[in-house]
Amino acid sequence: MRRYTLDQLIFFSLCLFAFTVIFSVTVVEAALFLALGLLLAKKKEEKTLGAVKPALTGHPLFLPWMIYLCVCLLTSLTAYYPLKGLGQLNSDFLKYVCLSTLLLGVKKEHLSGLSGFYTAGAALAAAIGIAQVAHLFPSVYGSGAVRANALMNAVRYSEVMTIAFLLLLGRLVIPAKETFKHEQLFYKLAALPVFVSIILSQTRGAYLGLITGVLTMIYFVTPSRKKMAAYAGIMVVTAALIMTTNPVMRSRMLVMAGQRTADVSENSPAQGLDIRMGLWKLGAKMFKAHPVLGVGPDNIKKVFKKFQPVQIGYFETWGSLHSLYIHQAAERGSLGLGALLLLFGAMLLFAFRRFQAARSPYTLWPLCALPAYYVMNLTEITFQHVHTAFAILMALSFSAVAEEEKL
Repeated sequence: MRRYTLDQLIFFSLCLFAFTVIFSVTVVEAALFLALGLLLAKKKEEKTLGAVKPALTGHPLFLPWMIYLCVCLLTSLTAYYPLKGLGQLNSDFLKYVCLSTLLLGVKKEHLSGLSGFYTAGAALAAAIGIAQVAHLFPSVYGSGAVRANALMNAVRYSEVMTIAFLLLLGRLVIPAKETFKHEQLFYKLAALPVFVSIILSQTRGAYLGLITGVLTMIYFVTPSRKKMAAYAGIMVVTAALIMTTNPVMRSRMLVMAGQRTADVSENSPAQGLDIRMGLWKLGAKMFKAHPVLGVGPDNIKKVFKKFQPVQIGYFETWGSLHSLYIHQAAERGSLGLGALLLLFGAMLLFAFRRFQAARSPYTLWPLCALPAYYVMNLTEITFQHVHTAFAILMALSFSAVAEEEKL
């Protein structure tokens, strides 16, 4: 039986992480902790465990993360229900564990393989989503569903696919050296179904995020703007063809553009917008009552009726205010929102500096995915979900080790 080295096992666990980050919270977390355990075992074997601390504390994102986690702890302790708040702290800390593990484990020689596994996972998710809309595969929304979702929430699906698509587009705009035959064709073949699946998810926030990411890419890829314009043209034509043949999608887009439609049934586009407006107003009310520390992490649902005795939409209480920034302000006050914005700014600055230092599809990815991510968080609490948060942290780890691509 062949014996694998620790380096190989670490790479295999990272490949599993990259492939499953779109699909499974359980498997991706198992892959993460497997990689972390193997990394620590390797460091212990090499007698370099002492180097882990300075490697992490010396990283530009360390201080913003520590400030954010300290504010999370403080607001948990002052929450209406501290135990609920401390439970949310586990999720916040897990994100930092993920980033630390990826920063320590991902090497420049891993990038092609990891991006390949990640792309394969995205392509499989796209195929499932498209098959659902064609009623060839079961959907969590039932046999009559018209939204691609790959057996998860359609909104979350669209967000993870948008992040993945921006890597594929970056690979096409700034081609990397091929590590296997027809590698560039592989990314071209994956890009189309991934893009189509985003359109078929019918998620307006993801559409806005995708547009933001593509516009950011057009701005930064100066030497490749003609190629980028061609890809953008293909996307516009593809999206237009899909939407013109689907009346439900047209209805959702009209609502997003500010035009009311006659459909006010449950889960209709108009009602979804009304619910968000109601939740945002509620968030403002909570923030006004607790402007410094908020009501506490993961406390929105517990105190919902205290601030909103009248039902909003089709649920008596909601655990999400459907906007990360309003949600953060309501839960953790001005301190929490400030810490979040500091962290988001530091992540974008890190991505920008890495792209300046090394022009590569792997440094372009987070530089474009982060603005898209921040826009998607305007209408969802995307940062608090494993699928999207882990994918963004993976993009940052890719950027940290990427080198200039000289073709």
